[in-house]
Amino acid sequence: MKKKWFHNKTRMIIQLLILALIVGTLIVGAVKANYTPDMEKYCPFGGLMSFGSKLNIGTMSCAISETQVFIGLGLALMIVLVGKLFCSWICPVGTVSEWFNKIGERLGVSFTLKGVLDRILRFGKYVLLFFAAYITMGSSELWCKKFCPYFGPVSGFNFDTVLLLSLLAMGAVIIGSIFIKKFWCKYFCFLGALSNVFANILITGPIILVYVILLLVGVKVPIFWLLLVLVAATALTESLRFKFFSISPFKIRRSESSCTSCSVCDINCPEGIDVSKEDPITHPDCTLCLDCVKACPVNDTLKVKGGRWMPLVVLVIVVALALILAKQFPMATLSERWGTYEQADSLNTVEKVIFEDLSTVQCYGSAKSMKNKMVRFKGIVGLDVWASKHKAAVFYDSSTMTETDVKRAVFAPSKYNIQKGVALADAPEKLVAYRVGVWELWDGNDNADVYRLLMKNKGVYGFSTEFGEPVYVIIYMDPEKIKAAEIKEMIEVDEYEYVQKGETLTKKLHFELENEGEYVDTLSYLDYRKLFFSAYDRTFNNYRTKNKEDISVFEVDFLNAENSTVIRKMSYLTSHMSFEPGTLRLRTEFTDHPVLQVYFMPDSTNADNIMMHLEKEMLTIMTRDGVKEDKNIFKFEKSFTVKPLK
Repeated sequence: MKKKWFHNKTRMIIQLLILALIVGTLIVGAVKANYTPDMEKYCPFGGLMSFGSKLNIGTMSCAISETQVFIGLGLALMIVLVGKLFCSWICPVGTVSEWFNKIGERLGVSFTLKGVLDRILRFGKYVLLFFAAYITMGSSELWCKKFCPYFGPVSGFNFDTVLLLSLLAMGAVIIGSIFIKKFWCKYFCFLGALSNVFANILITGPIILVYVILLLVGVKVPIFWLLLVLVAATALTESLRFKFFSISPFKIRRSESSCTSCSVCDINCPEGIDVSKEDPITHPDCTLCLDCVKACPVNDTLKVKGGRWMPLVVLVIVVALALILAKQFPMATLSERWGTYEQADSLNTVEKVIFEDLSTVQCYGSAKSMKNKMVRFKGIVGLDVWASKHKAAVFYDSSTMTETDVKRAVFAPSKYNIQKGVALADAPEKLVAYRVGVWELWDGNDNADVYRLLMKNKGVYGFSTEFGEPVYVIIYMDPEKIKAAEIKEMIEVDEYEYVQKGETLTKKLHFELENEGEYVDTLSYLDYRKLFFSAYDRTFNNYRTKNKEDISVFEVDFLNAENSTVIRKMSYLTSHMSFEPGTLRLRTEFTDHPVLQVYFMPDSTNADNIMMHLEKEMLTIMTRDGVKEDKNIFKFEKSFTVKPLK
């Protein structure tokens, strides 16, 4: 009997809606300038791994929020009580795998692995799960991103991915599934392996309980052993027993009295299960997709408790509850206390300052960076960070510092050169520095608004910010082209328009100047350029151990040193130059124009070798994944000079 492409139309519609939502979100992110889609927002695996990281080391993974955590916990509870519905009804990777297998079936090249080889290959997904869980729970970094077949393509293979591994995973999903039914899902899917851990709850539940009891009585067992035992127990149960020790009553049952042994159910099972030979269906791959139930030509021969709508109803309830609970119980990406916190807390002198819209806090890494900055300030004793909300709460001892001191510690002063590329000959003879307080100005997003407002007048050359309440802005301008009174009109606007990625956007503002401000300095344009030049300086190859009298300095004009792309890739050039023997340091400086300086040992290399190295077509870069090459975007003048360091 020929298999229908889509006879379970309810499930097909759900799958299509999920894929349409993903594709639609990607399209909106591509065409809408001020919208960056969060393609991990509802990832249950990331949520469960992050929750494990939170329990193990007290921090959340990346920008994972409570939404992913509660969806992950809801998924786990659903698997324990009902079954692995997520795999067949929602998972986009499962959908793609299933649909490509339909192509393989139509071409007559698809088959189902069975026997010893099938059972051995099933260990693969558990190996991936163990490493993904162990690394994440010990570092708060989602290791699975490197090769996840979903995250790779939807993120555009960003810096979190390893391109080759992502492509191999995608090949396993697409090409592998054409030939072997559910190739990725059965043998490599780490979320599928984690689902099986919960499906095998009568074995894994007691293991977790024993682990918790040991911790409560003071026996610290490394998380390594818990994960190893859980994964091994589930892997062995699946491969040897071929069914889990489950408590779910929601199993598909077959009536032998009415079954005609037509095998329609076997043909239509997307997992390749011989449904006609089991009662109830306890196969480890069963995901309650109900394709067999829908396809059965004899009414009530195949049934599941709750009826045909049960999976959809359960999914809707679980997702809805997860989203509701996520709103009620926010989870901090990082929550740490240090120093005299306990003493100050007992004295009731601990207070906190809440910071909203911190654009610099994007993920666990930036939250950790903020914590490393805060511990340097005496009196700050704790920090909570919600990376997904760009929010932080800083705890401080009010007996040693004030709220203003905390704000000063968090504040990051900035400099912005607006009129780039102005030659000295075309620049004004002098600039004046006008200082004024601006209310509602705090972080980089606000600075970007001020930048766009000020750039409309060619008389404004740049501005810097410094801490104050309100924040103070020092504007450097040509007094012949703009007056202080005009600054107020430019900044205190209700809204403004700007173009981003070809789209005209409108931004509402609430800036207000504190007073009339004052002129605080007069300087030449050359001094202004030196003040605002973003210098770069890195040492390597044991620079600090060298005798400074033996070092020479190679210098070459570097006119595009202030280009934003060039600045972002300076670390690439540093890595590349470190491979040249004898080089020790890379820095940029503004004399009367930008220059690049390379410190080197003349007995190991020379200026011609350095210039040749700088002009190579490809840069050699050392990364955490090994050595790679990248196109050289750096341009230098042909002439150079060499001088001694001292």
